[in-house]
Amino acid sequence: MKLATIVIAAALVAGCKVDEGQNSFVLGTKLIEATIPDIATGCVYDPATAENVFGIFDPAFGYQHAVVVENLLPDNSGLGPGRINTNDFQIKGATVKTEVLVGSASVPDLVVPANGLVRVGQSLAVAIPLAQPGSTIPDGADVRFNIQFFGNLVDGSSVKTNFYVYAAHAQTGFVADVSCPTGQAPVFCETDDAGIPHQDTGFLCVAP
Repeated sequence: MKLATIVIAAALVAGCKVDEGQNSFVLGTKLIEATIPDIATGCVYDPATAENVFGIFDPAFGYQHAVVVENLLPDNSGLGPGRINTNDFQIKGATVKTEVLVGSASVPDLVVPANGLVRVGQSLAVAIPLAQPGSTIPDGADVRFNIQFFGNLVDGSSVKTNFYVYAAHAQTGFVADVSCPTGQAPVFCETDDAGIPHQDTGFLCVAP
């Protein structure tokens, strides 16, 4: 029996609820926006960034953020002579189920590629599109994104995270508007090809 199965069975015995198809030890813990520590570094997704609690975006341009994925599985390299750890989680993709909270609009599920190796006891910020450009999400809708990553442990076991839930508002024509000190202008992270931010995102004020 593979360790992932043993861990889930142990959680059930202990009284923890594990939803079907989800592993309670590999978790999406928060959603974060890109930030700019400084111009030289550029935009990054830092797992230490504070959680984004509610978003806004223009559905015509899509919507992108990162989810922090945490691997709570133990290092199992000490279970036998010469055994290597097999509980690192290789992310292969994500499924995003979108609920429109008011109204009868239906948005198709989105399955997107994603990549990242989340080692045991560590966290990794994994960027994905929550909505593709030209999304069918209606203007003015409040939506709830249900985000689940899938992949494999090193031993080949298939693993899925919990569904991480995040809410946002769709607004056609939205452009982020921020204030900078006199003599400085904002540099934004998650933008279109022209550098225009059609969603909530991190920024840094810099002198021209």
